[in-house]
Amino acid sequence: MDSSKKGGGILMLVVVLGLITFVCALLLGVINGITKDKIEQNAIETRNAAMSVILPEADSFADVEVSADWTAPADKNQPVISGVYEAQAGGQTIGYCVEVNPKGFGGALTLIVGINADGTVAGAQVTAHGETPGLGAKAQSDANWIGQYAGQPADGSLAVTKDGGTINSITGATITSRAVTLGVNTAANCVASLG
Repeated sequence: MDSSKKGGGILMLVVVLGLITFVCALLLGVINGITKDKIEQNAIETRNAAMSVILPEADSFADVEVSADWTAPADKNQPVISGVYEAQAGGQTIGYCVEVNPKGFGGALTLIVGINADGTVAGAQVTAHGETPGLGAKAQSDANWIGQYAGQPADGSLAVTKDGGTINSITGATITSRAVTLGVNTAANCVASLG
């Protein structure tokens, strides 16, 4: 076979693969542009629904500004706070809801934590995760497990039983259980810092 034909065939293959890659990247960009707003809107609706379940007495939730220590912590093991919302009923503050993102086994979880004005945890809900189905995913699907946080002191001292605390871990998912507990503690500490 002539080497010029062989070189021309390889060049043609590279050009075709380059065009296919370009078209795929372009399509992904267009699809992302179309769906981005809808995905963000769904996340807001999920967050608002969770806050309404955790603090059902609230008639409104107002955004609260927090320091960068919470939204961009220097310690990369510290969960990121992505939103704090003051829960009000009849013009009175009844508590706060905090959206926090601790790192679980399968990556970051999105967790909504309610803190009552009396210094107790109102409840928590996992709204997004990448945890293992049947194990860590129970943090979202097992209402009895996540329900054990309600009524606990919001003083940042919660721990799973393996670490000497009172929170029962999900069987086979201690990392996820610790992550949710860290998220609840972080939310409690953030609310306490609001004064």
